[in-house]
Amino acid sequence: MSATVSSNCKIVPLPASDPEPLPPLADIHENRVAKIRAEVSEIMRKAGKSIPPDDLPPLPDKLPGPHEQHMDPVDIHNLIELRKKAAKLPPIEDSNTFLGRPIAKPPVLIEGLLKQKRIMVLGAASKIGKTWTFVNLVISIATGQPWLGCNTTKGKVLYLNFELPDDEIQERIEAVKIARCITLEDGQLDVWNLSEHSAPYDVILPVISERIKTKEYSAIVLDPIYCMYGDLDENSAGDVADLMNALRKLANKSKAAIVFAHHFSNGNQAGKESQDRISGSGVWWRAVDTNVSITAHEAENAYVLEATPRGFRKIEPFVIKWEYPLMVRDCSLNPGKLKTAICKNPIYTTRDLISVIAQEPITVKSLRETVMTNSGMSRSMFYELLAKLKDTDGVTFDEENQLWS
Repeated sequence: MSATVSSNCKIVPLPASDPEPLPPLADIHENRVAKIRAEVSEIMRKAGKSIPPDDLPPLPDKLPGPHEQHMDPVDIHNLIELRKKAAKLPPIEDSNTFLGRPIAKPPVLIEGLLKQKRIMVLGAASKIGKTWTFVNLVISIATGQPWLGCNTTKGKVLYLNFELPDDEIQERIEAVKIARCITLEDGQLDVWNLSEHSAPYDVILPVISERIKTKEYSAIVLDPIYCMYGDLDENSAGDVADLMNALRKLANKSKAAIVFAHHFSNGNQAGKESQDRISGSGVWWRAVDTNVSITAHEAENAYVLEATPRGFRKIEPFVIKWEYPLMVRDCSLNPGKLKTAICKNPIYTTRDLISVIAQEPITVKSLRETVMTNSGMSRSMFYELLAKLKDTDGVTFDEENQLWS
């Protein structure tokens, strides 16, 4: 019984009152479980998913017994968050169920190269006309005209200009229109000039997605991609993978093809595989659906276009030539004649490897890293030359210690 002290210092008992009964422990647990299920159901509803509860990570949906170990509240919270994330994933399907499910195929946008909801990178050296090529591309798709000899499917295009001043991009679009005798109708091509509003991709892409959600674009062209880097390291596989995932989400949400420009690494590119010419991590070409490279040809103002598409047969390389304001296909030139420092001699030889081995015995890994860093040689070219070393006089390989000397 509680008491209080009166003004004359006598202890006066307080009237007895029954405390409010606590709800049963089982009810508290059921309320918590019901709340979790409601949250997960809402997430699934918004994501358009219908995942059965058994497909999700288990939660402690029953109270631990008197002799069982109680879970730490932090662990319970982590499980809840894990279940929320799992609710956003598609279900696991039996193969026969999956094969029997009709799946809509995205339309082809550029014959032999690109479909909607896919990603394409166009790589080339600096200042050879990537933006001119893109202007020609967006006008071609917008009007359904061929691009560099490849047929296109007519569709609305959004061109995001992150680099050039408004007046310059205006002049280029007008010049390409006149050169190709094309008239753009209202609603075919949208231009978004953001040269003064560049921002990291994790900032700008959600804004782009929000601004275009009522549009129906067939293609979205980002020119160039480096203006969206922010703190991204183009040599970091993790950083580039995050950017590619963000672009993939934009492609899936908008149902448009995403096309962006990227630059080559420094130096002559003729001795490299086409996919190795892009600067930075290999994720740049592995994560995209189509890799297009434009590399200098030995003829003046000529370039070789090579493409590695996913979902199409690989097309044969062909030559394009710069004739202001267009790149035009030139079937008279041999696409095998890439420009090299000395055109008649290979750019890389076994001497590049021997010069490193001569300094000290070295493992294959260290040799590869040193040669590729110093010369820009591709990985495939390195191993091709390494195979020739075994027949080279004066060069030996220690099988026991795995050392070249």
